[in-house]
Amino acid sequence: MIVASSIIVLASCSTGTSTGPRPEPVRSDPRQAASPIPPVNNPRDVAAVAHRTCDLLTSEETKQFGLDLPPTPSEGLFGTMYCTWAKTTPELYTVRRVSVTVFTNNPTLEVGYNQDRNRPSFQLTDVLGYPALVSRPTADSPSCAVDIKLANRQSVSINYESRELDNNPQQSCEVAKQVAAAVVKNVPLKS
Repeated sequence: MIVASSIIVLASCSTGTSTGPRPEPVRSDPRQAASPIPPVNNPRDVAAVAHRTCDLLTSEETKQFGLDLPPTPSEGLFGTMYCTWAKTTPELYTVRRVSVTVFTNNPTLEVGYNQDRNRPSFQLTDVLGYPALVSRPTADSPSCAVDIKLANRQSVSINYESRELDNNPQQSCEVAKQVAAAVVKNVPLKS
């Protein structure tokens, strides 16, 4: 008798019948799926320059931005390549630095938007018609990051820092956007 009632109880548990209300299906909100980053209309070929990041600023442009050391290429995270330019004092103290990194298979702007939008200085804007994020790590930091989406999952990130702007740190973003515009012009359009 005990064995028979145990089998009946177990059988009723395994049939999948339930006396409680069925859970509501999960519905996604279409507003959550929409990205705040607008699409790119004239994509550029970031992959074509992915291993030549030091070509993204010409020698004339580096002089224009007051960078006097030759570019230094390096390998970054996730197989990225980046290049750094700098200006130093005669004592080799770095007073200005620019680094450029390219991403060829990464939603950099979407990720950056979600991570950085609470920074004290953050702006979703555009550079030469391309969606861009401009941010500074702190309100008194003379450094600025500009991330530009140049194609689907392809972007360029520019970091600009100048100790000469310690008394006017927000100016670092104005210069960073000028550097970013020069870089964008040096990335070829996709054919």
